[in-house]
Amino acid sequence: MSPSQARLAAGAVLVSDTAETGRPAIVDATGPLSYRALTERVDALAASLPAVHTGRRLVHVPLAAERDLVLGYLAVLKAGHVALVTPAEHASITATYPPDVWLRDDGTFAGASGGPLDHDVSPQHELNPDLALLLSTSGSTGSPKLVRLSHANLLSNADAIVAALSISTDDRAVTSLPLHYCFGLSVLHAQLRAGATAVLWHGPVTDSAFADELRRNRVTLLPATPHVVDLLDVQGVLDDLPSLRLLAQAGGALPPARVQELDARGRVGGWGLAVMYGQTEATARMAVLPPELAGQYPDAVGWPIAGSTFRLDQTDIEQPIEGDGPVGELVFTGPGVMLGYADHPDDLALGRMHTELRTGDLARIDGDGLVRIVGRRSDYVKIMGIRIDLGRVERALRADGIPCCVTGTDEQLQITYRACGQEPEAIQHRAASASGLGMSVVSVHEVADLPLLPNGKPDRRACAALHTAREDIPATAGDSFAAVANVLAPLIGRREIDPDRSFAELGGDSFNHVAASLGLTRLLGRLPTDWHHRPVRDLVELAARRPVRHALTQQVETTVLLRGAAVITICGSHVGLFRLAGGAHILLAVAGFLFARYVLTAQETADRVRRTTRAAIGIAVPAVVVAAVMVFGFGSIHWSNLALVHWLVRPGDINIFWFVEALLLVSVITTVVLAVPRVRAAYAADPWRTAMVALAVLLVPRYLVLAVFDGPVRGLPGTVAWFFVAGLAMAVADSTPRRLITAAVAALATIGFFPSWDRNLTIQAGLVLLAFLPTVPVPRLLVRPLGVLAAASLQIYLVQFQVFAFFDTPDAQFAAAIVAGLVFCAVSTYALRRLPLPNPAGGTLIRRHRTAMHPVRED
Repeated sequence: MSPSQARLAAGAVLVSDTAETGRPAIVDATGPLSYRALTERVDALAASLPAVHTGRRLVHVPLAAERDLVLGYLAVLKAGHVALVTPAEHASITATYPPDVWLRDDGTFAGASGGPLDHDVSPQHELNPDLALLLSTSGSTGSPKLVRLSHANLLSNADAIVAALSISTDDRAVTSLPLHYCFGLSVLHAQLRAGATAVLWHGPVTDSAFADELRRNRVTLLPATPHVVDLLDVQGVLDDLPSLRLLAQAGGALPPARVQELDARGRVGGWGLAVMYGQTEATARMAVLPPELAGQYPDAVGWPIAGSTFRLDQTDIEQPIEGDGPVGELVFTGPGVMLGYADHPDDLALGRMHTELRTGDLARIDGDGLVRIVGRRSDYVKIMGIRIDLGRVERALRADGIPCCVTGTDEQLQITYRACGQEPEAIQHRAASASGLGMSVVSVHEVADLPLLPNGKPDRRACAALHTAREDIPATAGDSFAAVANVLAPLIGRREIDPDRSFAELGGDSFNHVAASLGLTRLLGRLPTDWHHRPVRDLVELAARRPVRHALTQQVETTVLLRGAAVITICGSHVGLFRLAGGAHILLAVAGFLFARYVLTAQETADRVRRTTRAAIGIAVPAVVVAAVMVFGFGSIHWSNLALVHWLVRPGDINIFWFVEALLLVSVITTVVLAVPRVRAAYAADPWRTAMVALAVLLVPRYLVLAVFDGPVRGLPGTVAWFFVAGLAMAVADSTPRRLITAAVAALATIGFFPSWDRNLTIQAGLVLLAFLPTVPVPRLLVRPLGVLAAASLQIYLVQFQVFAFFDTPDAQFAAAIVAGLVFCAVSTYALRRLPLPNPAGGTLIRRHRTAMHPVRED
């Protein structure tokens, strides 16, 4: 295609050749505008511009979702000139690139001086024949650095988006994102290219009229960044839009759990979630994950769009230990790759300078081409959907006389600077201006001297750590932050609590779950069911909002209640104080429930292995210590108990360690099985369905072994594994019908498991409670003793049999076993916190005895 042909095609890109002329092209508050009327209006406006043969003009387009501005933009492309698209605030850009023509708010054109357009005035710039559009880079809004896009870029990317999202002429997409933003503009391009309809909305999505506009115009395609998705959810838009076909998400990563949640809701609501990945430098989209696979691959961004490819550049990339496959910088090749950047008006004459795009993102690519983003090169972060070049921001600040180190996270631009006589607010404002971000997401921190590495370069990790105390937590929340940190810090053995990480990410597990749950319940009241996966700052906000109440009862998580009650029934039944057996089998289901919550929520196999290893160490070490005392000190058990393989060596013997051996074996096997790619994919797509299949499989030995063999076989791993998996299925059951099915299957499988009906009934009651009640009210005076017993349930179970031998009466045996278990719990917990346990976030976690909270900064 010649440059002139490309210009003509680009001008027509927004007027589909196959569109019905009477079909609405755009709809706004004034009503619909058909393709026929749009073509006529655009042609008339294009004719009002200077002819291309007199010289191509640079036309400033302050693009917004308003009919006159959209038509003016289309006319610039149709006439073959170059559109300089900016938001309404454009002074810094137009000062560097003086336009030949200005598009007014009313959709008419003015000359360079702002007066009437004079066709005889020569253009100011030499413009490359391929150049069609100039956009600010995602990280340089307000900066003179622009992305140069060609006519072919616009055509190819619009066509690829239409194909990837299956956009038809019946689709209606709303401009929920700014049109000067590449994502928002690509929505307009794709709709018009497909002969579909663009619904122009010029206002915030938080406006109460937005939802009404969506319903009135029967919007089928809703584009959104992660932030916009959250805003829509607050208003309940996604659950009350019958016409919605597709939620198209890009502009930053959604957490995998959020993707799965939206996918599940979409299946119920009749719409799909398309996860997309793109950059301005690639015109817009680079990859799309089809809606039907969003739930199956919630941590992926999809496959490359039509005509494009990805590769990994592993040069100078330190390979992480965890994860499947190599990691490298993601490099994109395809017809959407920009011509190049422009930093000066002279650059507008340049042709293609790039044939591939180095994204700055670190990724893995599966054998079938599926892309997973795992991080970013240190020079780039994406904040609020805006890609930020940290080096450029740092250079801008240093040029203003501010010695600094610039770092960032997904939510915060961090400026660590040496005292230089400038006010923090001025530095914050300058950083916001240089990055294109709002001041609310810019954190500044003054230091006497910048932390340096031995080679004299800034220590960026140390600088970033100065901001982890979250200066954006308001001062009024300081007491709440300290209170939450005081609960968690002793349990996870950390000197600092990072508010952006969850309890599970900080090192929480099923062992310190009890103390954390009860401590946070005292602060927050009723805990959210997913509290252990929420960032600490969310818990701080809940604590700050909770009114002071003095109730006689306190809500306690059912897993805590069952652990505390079960250990009482186990000890009491063993010494004959009462007969209420079945507690150990309930504990096995509770263990499966917590295994799903703490281990299987990890997306990577290596992360699950680390978490399983941590849990196994927490179980095996105390068990082996007790077994060693009983084997070498008293000779009261067989050596196979010390190796935790008694079930294998002497399956026909009574095994007092059956619970520990079964729990360890089933936990490890579960992690191994879920490392198999097909099983892992099935679990990612539907955890409950996968768990129920496993439960069905494990019910075979439950019935077969009891039917064929006599003796103490009800503690063998093969006959009790189904309890663990039933608890796991209860944890991932995401609806009332699924919880009903799980509880019914588990209750039916319990019938006849033991010869005594009362024991089976006790187990059934525990399983039903676990399935349906997240929390239960407990008299406040009993909460702390219950928590202590629940936290020590494993240790009490382990020492009880040896302690019984030293006492004659059931009361004394019971009390001594409880006390000995509590003491052993304190000792073993103290020792385990000093072991170099695998860190859930990678590496090794060295637990320390003395802990301190990172103080909330006081300026």
